[in-house]
Amino acid sequence: MLARMVRDPLFVFFLAGCALFAAYSALQSRSAQPVHLSAETRTALITSFESAAGRPANADDIARIERDYIADELLFRDALDNGLHLTDTTVRGRLVEEMRLRITGLLPDPSDEQLVNYYAENTGRYFSEPALTFEHVYFRSQPVDGQSIRARLQGGEPVAGEPFAQGQAFPGYGRSIIRGMFGQPFTAAVWAAPPGEWSGPFQSSQGWHYVYPTERVPEALLPFDAVRDQVENDYLFAVIQQAVDQRVAELEQRYEVRIER
Repeated sequence: MLARMVRDPLFVFFLAGCALFAAYSALQSRSAQPVHLSAETRTALITSFESAAGRPANADDIARIERDYIADELLFRDALDNGLHLTDTTVRGRLVEEMRLRITGLLPDPSDEQLVNYYAENTGRYFSEPALTFEHVYFRSQPVDGQSIRARLQGGEPVAGEPFAQGQAFPGYGRSIIRGMFGQPFTAAVWAAPPGEWSGPFQSSQGWHYVYPTERVPEALLPFDAVRDQVENDYLFAVIQQAVDQRVAELEQRYEVRIER
């Protein structure tokens, strides 16, 4: 009789169902870990409350602290069960950033030798940007007699133009500052304008300008002492990024990665 039961398809189906149910139950038991508020965490929460409130916690306060902790933990687990960490970009971003920090942990302060070596290997990052000194005559709208105004300026005749909020002279302004004030087309035009003579009118995001460049300062390598803080930040970021890249390479061996194009 037992042999007939074993050969019976229904019996085989029943065993398969039992196996699936057992596997599902095992997974559920592992995922449904008890919500536990340890005595250490409870004490720390109460201490934090008392420090912020400036008074001892009473029974109602402690009950609320315990209830809030349990509620937060349950809601957190519910969020994971609902895949919020997979669909909410803000949550994903914070989790990813936290993992980046955890990969290396708290890094020790780099030595001066490490920083100087990093500076020497990456000097291309530590140049001052080129700068320009120039004057301008400003008009809100394109002048109808543009060529004659430029001829008058070139001949030394004063031309008032219109008031400009930032003034008429720009001593030693960096390229990025000029681009931010006037836009890229104007920046390219004023940089190409010959020094010591009036050029224009050039259009900017503000209006129209006749420009008189006087001095160009080329980019220059900044000394290590002037950029030490930036070098340290760049060095620590590079150390973290190298560790992250190594960890990602390890994870790529554990997961199938597909890119659709």
